[in-house]
Amino acid sequence: MIRILTSFRRDWVLTGAAGTALLVLFLGVLTNRYRLETLFLRPHPEHFALVIAIGALVWLVIQKRTRIRFQLADLLLGAYLGIALVSALLFPPEPRASVQYWARMFLSILIYFVARWLMSGAPIPAFRLILKALFGFGVLEALFGIVSWFLYPSGINLGVDEYPLGIRGPGGILCNFSLTMYGTLWEPNVFGSTLMLVVLSGATLFVSTEFASWRKYLGIALVIMLVAMGLNASRGALLSLLLGMGLVVLIAGGMSLWGRLKWAGAALVLVLVVNISAQQLSNVLMQLPSAPGFATRAPCAEWIAAGMPRGVQPGDPELDPDTGPDSDLGAINRMLEAQTLQSRWVSYRRAWNDFLARPILGNGPNSFGQKYTTTAHTPGWISNLVLMSLHDTGVIGTLILLAWFAVLAWRVLAVLRRRPPAETDGQRAALYTMTLALGIGLLCLFAAYQVTTMLWFGLMWYLMAVLQVGASALVDG
Repeated sequence: MIRILTSFRRDWVLTGAAGTALLVLFLGVLTNRYRLETLFLRPHPEHFALVIAIGALVWLVIQKRTRIRFQLADLLLGAYLGIALVSALLFPPEPRASVQYWARMFLSILIYFVARWLMSGAPIPAFRLILKALFGFGVLEALFGIVSWFLYPSGINLGVDEYPLGIRGPGGILCNFSLTMYGTLWEPNVFGSTLMLVVLSGATLFVSTEFASWRKYLGIALVIMLVAMGLNASRGALLSLLLGMGLVVLIAGGMSLWGRLKWAGAALVLVLVVNISAQQLSNVLMQLPSAPGFATRAPCAEWIAAGMPRGVQPGDPELDPDTGPDSDLGAINRMLEAQTLQSRWVSYRRAWNDFLARPILGNGPNSFGQKYTTTAHTPGWISNLVLMSLHDTGVIGTLILLAWFAVLAWRVLAVLRRRPPAETDGQRAALYTMTLALGIGLLCLFAAYQVTTMLWFGLMWYLMAVLQVGASALVDG
């Protein structure tokens, strides 16, 4: 632990005021789900963090310790924001609400620029600092989620949802379910996909030669986060984890191919064992007298004690077709559960039809939730990054946004194709491995965002800035 703190402190000192501002901004984007309700306009912590970071950036520019530089690709982001604003003003049922969401998009892109410029003064130490902060957050968030999962049945909810599975009891009461945590993040899928990014980044470092001396610490951190992912059981995150493990095995350097295969196999077995055990255990825990909502499920306890008999009269227990197949194994129910898949399909179809109605400029940012609601009677949400962009900003906006992603990907891949030899330049080799690690994590996060997305929250743009600075440092250094 002392070695970890010493290493973190060294990079913090090397980055100075920029490093402090970057850490403040990092903390802000991680806690963006909270609002300060008593203050005017109900600001998020992210807003205060951004003000502090911009103030530090202005001071550093005045001191000539960093420079504000624009790139040609930045014009694409400006053009996308322009298209989104026009669409927000012209087409949604509630233009004001769409403009407010556009402001969130603007702030996320502003976070990208501020983080990029703050890192430019000392890119390599700043990259190391943020990557270490990301791993620290991943472990703490995983521990918080694990504790939350076990505390929930005692009546303490620190961030856990009940996830319906297969069987409905008498009168349609929810009797078969699992627990899924979201910790301090927005919701369970965001929790799972964010941990997936950190796990894959850590896995790339774990198998590398440059970070062999850190394997014990990385291994402990990865086990903790993999356990949390198993308890969370987000299908999109688990599938993206499988994709990422394949990438680590195929392209990460360091360990032999057989060694990488053994490690990846052990990690996936751990997730599988935790997932299956958790789905079975959660139902048992939720029958405790202290469990939330236990009184409303008293008929469930009687029905389960009677062997879960089925009947044919109205109100009798039955298989609910909206919650998936009946099975004795909760993990199978969780993976094949159909309610959320059906609700996504309905939202995708509606979003596509709306896009066809306005294919050029779209319907306006976040206008989908102004027209449709979910089965939980919350504003509708398009859980697909590309389809959301098509619906909100049309073909023109989507092509511009995808072009910017393509430019970023091309720059990073062009750098990663040239692996520096560790024996001649250890620092550049380590930077290469860290850039590759974050690149694999973000690529799989992008894949996860095709079934659940938080693109327009600051964390994604913050990490994309870090990735770009890491790739640029490899070229400049």
